[in-house]
Amino acid sequence: MGDTAITFTLSDVLWICGAVCTIAAAVAVFYKAVAKAQEPEVIQNQRLDALEKKVDKFAEFFDRDNKRLNSLDEGNRVTQQALLALMSHAINGNDVDKLSRAKDDLESYLINKGGTTIS
Repeated sequence: MGDTAITFTLSDVLWICGAVCTIAAAVAVFYKAVAKAQEPEVIQNQRLDALEKKVDKFAEFFDRDNKRLNSLDEGNRVTQQALLALMSHAINGNDVDKLSRAKDDLESYLINKGGTTIS
C-alpha cells in the first residue's frame, strides 16, 4: 500500500458527471414508462372498486326488498285464508271453528306486524 495519489483531470470529472446524469435520466425514463404501463390497471382498479360498492349497495336493496315482499306474501296468505273461511261460512252457515281460527290467525298477524285489532 503505497502513497499513490489519485488525480482526476477535468475531462475525467466531466465524463463521470455525464455518466451520472445519463444514468439518472435513464432511470427517470424507466420509471415514467413503468408508471405509464400501470396507468390502465390503476384506472381499471378504481372503476372496479366503484362498481363493487354499487353492487354491495344494490345487494342490500335487494335483500331489504326480498324481506318486504316475503312479509307481504305472508299477509296475503293470512288474508286469503280469512276470506276463504268467511266464504265457506257464508255458503253453508257452518265452519264456525274454521272462521274462528282464521280470525285468530289474522289477529295474530296484525298484532305481530304492529297493527291493531278490533275486539
